[in-house]
Formats: sequence, C-alpha cells, structure tokens
Amino acid sequence: MKRIFYSIGLVFAIFFLSCGFFLSYQLTSLRDRMNRLEQENALMGKQVSANPFSRDSDYVFESFNSDTGKLVKERYRVSSYADNQVVLRQELGDVSASDQETRYCVRMENGSLVVYLEDGKEVFEYTDIPLEALPSEEQAEVLGGKEIVGTDELYSFLENYSS
Repeated sequence: MKRIFYSIGLVFAIFFLSCGFFLSYQLTSLRDRMNRLEQENALMGKQVSANPFSRDSDYVFESFNSDTGKLVKERYRVSSYADNQVVLRQELGDVSASDQETRYCVRMENGSLVVYLEDGKEVFEYTDIPLEALPSEEQAEVLGGKEIVGTDELYSFLENYSS
C-alpha cells in the first residue's frame, strides 16, 4: 500500500513540476514578444512615412495687424526642402480675393476624403477623415464629388468632420 501512495505522490510531483516549467516558459516567451513589440513601436514612432511638403502647394500665413484691425494673409510657395530645412518664397498678390473664387472638389479615395482643385486632377489636400464620419447626405455628395467654393468654406467643412 505504501508503494501505491509513493507512486501516486511521485506522479503528482512530476506533473506539478512539468506544469511549472511549462508556465515559466510561456511567461518568458510572452515577455520577449512584448519587448519586441515595444521596440518596434518605438521605431515606428521615429519613422516618417512621407514628406509633407509639396513644391506645387501654396501655404498661406495669416497674421493679425493690430494697426488696421484686419487679418493679413500672405502666400508662400515651397522653394526647396530637405530633412532639416524648408525654404519658402513669398508670392505677391491679394490672397483673400483669389481664395474667395477658388473651387474645390471633395472626393473619397482609399476610404478617406481627398480635396482636389477645381480641375479634379490636382490634389490640394489629403485628409484622414473617413467617409463614415459624415452624415449620409454628405456621404452621397462626396461620392459624387462635392464642390466647395472658397478656402474658408472648405476648411469649415473639413473641421466639422475631423477628429
């Protein structure tokens, strides 16, 4: 009888030791995987997927003139750029008058909204706004190519649906 109890005890001891080794192996494997993911995440945060500057895009600098009490807009174009430097060239002309007449077309591309200039071929701005963020009426208009007149109206539309 003693032999049976010792045999059963030995089997249980071997079983529990095996479970302990297996669980410690799984825990170590999980920690290694978490460390690798954290390192990959840190690397992804440092990488830049695309250069945000385009030589053909216009950039408008707005400032408030306290003497006249008006908002002053100045237009700049990217002259050249590198990883650590962007060179802008100021362009003369009345920015506000041309902005009022500029027409844009908003369409869906790859699941998000893209703003085109009036001709529908040149991209004015890529957005991260998904089509699902718009109400159903706006979704139908965007799928057909929603036309917006003026920069102020365009940015008002985009701000309403951006997160």
